[in-house]
Amino acid sequence: MPIQFEYSDGINCLHVVAKGKVSLQEFLEFHRSITIADPPPTLLILCDYRELDSSGLTTSDLEKIKTDALSRTEYKYGMVKQAFIVSDTLTFGLSRMFDGLVFSEKYQISVFTDMNEAKSWLGLEPDTGLDTHQQNSSFSDLQHPRTFQN
Repeated sequence: MPIQFEYSDGINCLHVVAKGKVSLQEFLEFHRSITIADPPPTLLILCDYRELDSSGLTTSDLEKIKTDALSRTEYKYGMVKQAFIVSDTLTFGLSRMFDGLVFSEKYQISVFTDMNEAKSWLGLEPDTGLDTHQQNSSFSDLQHPRTFQN
């Protein structure tokens, strides 16, 4: 699966990395595979989508992904803060669209092109190390943000 994740209970943060082309079904399977034994009041989610190819996702897919994410967090957490780190304008636009599709006061989303800015928005220190190795995979070079140009 092109989506890897790890939950760090010390900082209540789910770190997600997606690489390559990801389908609606893969996002939904990813949501189903997340288990957090002792859910914190506020869940932080840091999504590294700098190498995600989102070209195969439609507006309808984004709505389904967002609805699924909301349904899986609605009664577990008082608040969810999700930061997307992206490197291209298509993924930036789709991430902003994802934010606006289904409103929830308890689910905040922001989109960044810089890893440290995303960490800061989540309330994490820039040097917070987050390893993502679920699904027997390891992602290198996670700490080097890339920016996109319009």
